[in-house]
Amino acid sequence: MNKPNRWLSVSSLMGVLLVTACGGPSESSPAPSPVPPTSEQPPVSGETDTAPAPSLPVEDEADDEVAPPAESAIVVNNCRVLTTRGTSASGDDGDGSVAANTQDDNMSTRWSALGKGVWLTLDLGSAQSLAGAAVAWHQGTTRQNQFTLATSTDGTTFTQAYSGTSALTAAAQTYPFSSARTARYVRITVNGNTVNDWGSIAEARACGEGGTTTPPPSSSDSGPALPRQPYLQSVGTTSAIVAFRTSASCSPLVRFGEGSDVSRTATASAAGWQHAVKLTGLSPGRTYSYVVEACGSTTGVRTFQSASGPDTSRVRFTAMGDFGTGGSLQSKVLALLGQSSRAGEFLLTLGDNAYSSGTEAEFQSNMFKPMAALLRSTPLYTTPGNHEYLTKNAQPYLDNFYLPTNNPAGTERYYSFDWGPVHFVSLDSNCLSYPTAECTKALQQEWVKKDLAATTRPWKIVFFHHPLWSSGEHGSSTSMRNAFASIFEQYGVDLVLTGHDHNYERSKAMSGNAVAASGTRGIPYLVVGSGGATLRPFGTSQPSWSAFRDNANVGYLDVTVDGGTLTAKFISSSNSVRDSLTLTKTVPSAQVIPQALVARPDSDTPPGPVYDPTRAPDFLRPTVVPPADTLESVADAPEPAQGFAHDVP
Repeated sequence: MNKPNRWLSVSSLMGVLLVTACGGPSESSPAPSPVPPTSEQPPVSGETDTAPAPSLPVEDEADDEVAPPAESAIVVNNCRVLTTRGTSASGDDGDGSVAANTQDDNMSTRWSALGKGVWLTLDLGSAQSLAGAAVAWHQGTTRQNQFTLATSTDGTTFTQAYSGTSALTAAAQTYPFSSARTARYVRITVNGNTVNDWGSIAEARACGEGGTTTPPPSSSDSGPALPRQPYLQSVGTTSAIVAFRTSASCSPLVRFGEGSDVSRTATASAAGWQHAVKLTGLSPGRTYSYVVEACGSTTGVRTFQSASGPDTSRVRFTAMGDFGTGGSLQSKVLALLGQSSRAGEFLLTLGDNAYSSGTEAEFQSNMFKPMAALLRSTPLYTTPGNHEYLTKNAQPYLDNFYLPTNNPAGTERYYSFDWGPVHFVSLDSNCLSYPTAECTKALQQEWVKKDLAATTRPWKIVFFHHPLWSSGEHGSSTSMRNAFASIFEQYGVDLVLTGHDHNYERSKAMSGNAVAASGTRGIPYLVVGSGGATLRPFGTSQPSWSAFRDNANVGYLDVTVDGGTLTAKFISSSNSVRDSLTLTKTVPSAQVIPQALVARPDSDTPPGPVYDPTRAPDFLRPTVVPPADTLESVADAPEPAQGFAHDVP
């Protein structure tokens, strides 16, 4: 839909593209792919480039920075500069912008070559211990370059040491390797920039060991506080999104890496106030650290886990609904859920994320502010509730989250994702009452059949807002049951999680409109509307299909899938296990799966709303939102299309 205009990504190329620019448009026009050179042999010490044919295009200088009036020598920080004995390149612009210019200590000259994959190689003359490289990019204040750094001992076989996106600055930037390595050659491969496909470097230096070591990042924030702290979205096996807001318009960056390393970078491609920075090149089931640097602010280092692949048999996550109040009951749940490791690998929310009407101000005050600490380290997958639909058909909900769009309509209202042995499906139950062009009952029915049929994960869990079985104040949504229960049964759904009624309730294993017969398969339906909204009395005495219910405790659901066993526990804010469910099934033995399948690229997520970078958006204006801490503040508008009824079979 209408999502972020600023995406960043980190190149994950593992090979080295050897190319020569050979004719094409000027720098301001799109460039064709370069033609590979006939030779890749390393130069001898002191060798420089031979200029290609003069018919090649010349890099447009119309928007060059004006050289400083005083000396323009390169200034390199945090780098013990090694002497470069020779340079070579995949090609140049045919107008004097040769590789040797990157060693003349003159920021007004450069090496330039056209095409994605062009490269510049520094020859140190002998093998040395390397810790990184420093690069001053031509026109660095107006465009960002996607690049990789690789090293070699023989000039033929190169091993990648770094990948990233340059920041918007004309100053030299030092890129540290994750660990020191011994090599003679350093190669910089440029894979285009945010303006065109020219690779242009003013100066480049190799850094020796002992000059690029930086202290571990602090866990404390520094500088002005961000108006919205980072939160993790669409975390998959190979990528993740770090979203946040800034109080000034700027182009921030995220430093990240596996374990405690934060040497990789992903940088905003444009100035703005709301940012969604995409981290790529992740590996499945690994722990990553990250730090946001934005407008003079630096966030303390935090960690998260990437999604595990299909070769993993275990996953643990948490879920809760009807929590976005900003009030006292929500704070009790978060006080427990926010403790170390309590939230599991990720958190599912089951709707009513921001009371009482899902406005922009309510999302900030009643969700992102009280949950800031939790969401900095816990990936979040959401589903909309009826309260979100009270404002512009849930448009603020769509503007605030960055969710998968793997459905024909390309909408974030419903989607699916995989994590370890489980396939998760999020439906939008509100579309029965508030249909839109991209979200109707029929569209979701058609999509979910194909989606469930296609998955090979042994466990299937579906979550949405309105319950198919509930004895709470609203009762069961017979409209949702009639529309989807038979589909869930046909395609082997194991568990359904919902909210809406402000209590906890677990049904027995259900089939059709009744409890499943003994010895037959059924689906348990859970209502976890106990995340922080004021609890409500049950609408009827406990019906025979209800296995357990609780309207006296707020809390969350803790779910672990391990091989052929699923265990779900309802944990109250006082840290007592109020209910427990165990499901068992026969699942295939764990198999060795090729890494290419385990780390399959994650589906794209649409960008967020576009704001004028020259004018502060309305969401930065101070707004007082009282907590939704009463029955009246979390009351529901009628939803006739949901067909609520109290089932007493």
